[in-house]
Amino acid sequence: MIHATEAKHLSRAATSLLFTRLDFATKSNGQYSSEDFEKVLARSAFDGEFVHTTAKELQLARGEDIDLQQRSPLAKSLLYHLRGLSPDAIDAQFDGVRAATFAHARQQRAFARPVDVALDIHEWLYYGSAETPHVCAINPDRGTNLAYAFVTLCVVDPAVRLTLA
Repeated sequence: MIHATEAKHLSRAATSLLFTRLDFATKSNGQYSSEDFEKVLARSAFDGEFVHTTAKELQLARGEDIDLQQRSPLAKSLLYHLRGLSPDAIDAQFDGVRAATFAHARQQRAFARPVDVALDIHEWLYYGSAETPHVCAINPDRGTNLAYAFVTLCVVDPAVRLTLA
């Protein structure tokens, strides 16, 4: 379990390192700012909570009047902005975050010795058209032979948990 002070330091580091690379395409006159979205995403990631739960907690902490039975307007706004991003924009933002993470790891000399890595193949089943970009054919499974397929490369070390690509 992470203590409160450690969580604050980790949150500040993530904010300065990662969030400068993210763009939610919010407007200046919008109800919620990019900073609101960043707080929700950071807290969701650190606490392992759903975005709607985290957004409601943030809104309650601010003293906003919200209906606990309904979906959070902050979370709905965040998801709306995420849906509006093109796949190329999302790829570019992930590339920027990954590059910043690698640069920081290099500066901190996080990997001064060789490490073991693991490659994992992931297939997210897809039930639409085979003409959809980035969809590939797989062995038939649960009613489809299409999937988004990708590989992850992770450092295998008990002291470090880092997905490289």
